[in-house]
Amino acid sequence: MILKEALRSIKDDFSRSLFYWLTFVMTSMFIFLFFNLSYNKMLGFTFINNKNDMISYITIFVVTVCLIVIFFANNFYVKKKAKYLAVQLVCGATYFQLAQYLLLQTGILLILAIPLGIVIALSLLPLLNTIMSYYLHSSINITLQTGAISATVVILLMVIIWCTILNLGYAYRNSITQLLNDDKIQVNTFSIPSLYHIHISKRLINSLSIILYIGGAIYLIYDIYSVLFAAILGIIGFYLMLDHVIIPYLNQYTHIKHTDRPLELIYFGFIRNDMIILKMNIVLLILSDILLVSLMVQGKDNPLEIILAIISFVVINILLSLSIMFKLSTEVASRKKYYASLERIGYMKDSQKKIIQYEMIGFYGFLLISTLWYIIAIFISIIIHHILSFSFCMILLVLYIVPLILCAMTNYLYYKKQVL
Repeated sequence: MILKEALRSIKDDFSRSLFYWLTFVMTSMFIFLFFNLSYNKMLGFTFINNKNDMISYITIFVVTVCLIVIFFANNFYVKKKAKYLAVQLVCGATYFQLAQYLLLQTGILLILAIPLGIVIALSLLPLLNTIMSYYLHSSINITLQTGAISATVVILLMVIIWCTILNLGYAYRNSITQLLNDDKIQVNTFSIPSLYHIHISKRLINSLSIILYIGGAIYLIYDIYSVLFAAILGIIGFYLMLDHVIIPYLNQYTHIKHTDRPLELIYFGFIRNDMIILKMNIVLLILSDILLVSLMVQGKDNPLEIILAIISFVVINILLSLSIMFKLSTEVASRKKYYASLERIGYMKDSQKKIIQYEMIGFYGFLLISTLWYIIAIFISIIIHHILSFSFCMILLVLYIVPLILCAMTNYLYYKKQVL
């Protein structure tokens, strides 16, 4: 009976199920491909007696990012089930039965995703060998590593356990009233404490944040081998700039209440909220790129390490773009009441569509500009130091931009569907 309900729920909410499934496909593909490369004898990665500390650090980082992406995808998917869970609780269902229902849905999607992810990973091996031969001038061939299979199974079992804990917490922490009212639902969230608690001149913080953010990228161009130091400067600068320059400016702008530009007032207000909610996602995106580029630099004499960093760079960007899309979709799904209020005071559907369009363009435009500043600086330095060719860096740049554009388009369509 629970299995039948889980299958029917997947069918009824097909669009969300499809995105959740695609996340599992991408995660499965990437984890299998990652371990298939890292288990190569030249890199020497094993869970026990590991010979390559750099690969160990990147492995921990990559697995953590994959879990974070699934974390957001799980919130996006499960929150839609709130009213169904409330009805089941009213009808006498136990929390254990609800956990079974949610686990079955996750398990079905995961079982359907894993084989496809592994097949895609295997089909990419000839392409990776071609890239290594043509762009990196290496005669090494990447072959199937048996250790990659067991490592992938271990990580995916962690994913199932992770999702189960999240779903149990979701069902347990929300009362029936909260589940019936989407605005009061306690979704799984995480945050970090403020990085500063000292009183410093506002003008000094503003200047310092801009100098650190811009200076970190410029420093990267001149000294690619200090990439981690530049990353620390840039991330601190960006975090401070977001808190002390950009968001306060948007607060000030919306408080001025430009009556001659009412649409701007509304969509700038929404963009401000998006930035506050997704601040840590943006920071994680920039940090991931810089850390993975550091692996390219460290492994400049080892083609396998470079190709591992390149794959990580491309796929992690796709996964983090998806996590931004999922988290933003979860946020905009609760804005229907705001748009209903806008309609009551005279903003018709055409005006509401413009607000949504400008909000998505503004937010994703800010995301692209703020991250491209560092990515372009990194690629310039890589080209100057002859680590990768100009044409290959341009391909990587396109592979970074396209997923964000696709996520922006998906967010826009989903946003319109939810609130209009």
